[in-house]
Amino acid sequence: MTRLHIDGGDLVVRLPWRWALAARRRTVRLPLKFVDEVRVEPHWWRALRPRPGRRYRFRPGRWCVGEIEHARGRDFVAVRTRGPVLVVSTFGRDAPYTRLILSTAAPEAEAIRLPRLTA
Repeated sequence: MTRLHIDGGDLVVRLPWRWALAARRRTVRLPLKFVDEVRVEPHWWRALRPRPGRRYRFRPGRWCVGEIEHARGRDFVAVRTRGPVLVVSTFGRDAPYTRLILSTAAPEAEAIRLPRLTA
């Protein structure tokens, strides 16, 4: 499961070591000024968009991690295929990602906590 924390003005996503190897990065940073909406998607597969990018890895039925490209930009995905996922939507052309789609230990609690920190 991913861990989220705030460092300065950034939302920092820390990946477990196996996912970090697959994604070829340990952390993902998103400036808080780009955060538009934080919600919980009860079905992980509904949050994913088609056409994985070159930096996307998965294990069928277990997990998927990396970047997914689509018409509106790129999403960063770190998802375990069981349970709800946290979806952080962004706005603005300068945002590094259109959405972050993440499996966390308590996505409902994170969905309540993050908007308070971005306000």
